[in-house]
Amino acid sequence: MKGLGIVVMALALAGCSSAPPPVPLAGSPADIRGMAGEWGGEYQGETSGRSGSIIFQLAAGSDTAYGDVVMISHQRRPARLPEADPSAGLPIARTPEVLSIAFVRASGDSLEGRLRPYRDPDCACLLDTRFRGAIHGDVIEGSYTSQPMDGGRVQYGTWKVKKKKA
Repeated sequence: MKGLGIVVMALALAGCSSAPPPVPLAGSPADIRGMAGEWGGEYQGETSGRSGSIIFQLAAGSDTAYGDVVMISHQRRPARLPEADPSAGLPIARTPEVLSIAFVRASGDSLEGRLRPYRDPDCACLLDTRFRGAIHGDVIEGSYTSQPMDGGRVQYGTWKVKKKKA
């Protein structure tokens, strides 16, 4: 049920935002054809405690896909309202952040890719996130690493998406 709520939230956020930028795909025509369809799933940060949803779509016969990753912090450090506000001190929940996939390369039964750099909510630094996965029919699962671009502690996590039935 939790996963469904995250996917619904991701779709709602995607509907409110501008269209995600296209994701270039690299690989043989057969490898790219194998990725055609709508994929959805989740990721879990082992080091960061963050989780979120993944949505990825590729039209048959195309070499460009569309997809987003919605980041939700489990740590949820509450921010405070400005002092001038009469309700100062009430916590403000963090909102999920939509991250963009920069590219994906498919090869046989595996893929790798990268997210566009984004600001980490905990260290306020830019992260370079790379992911790898193994394709098993209608399921792709793998791992990712996020490295602060100015150096620092690498974060690790896992992810899994499933192809929607047509």
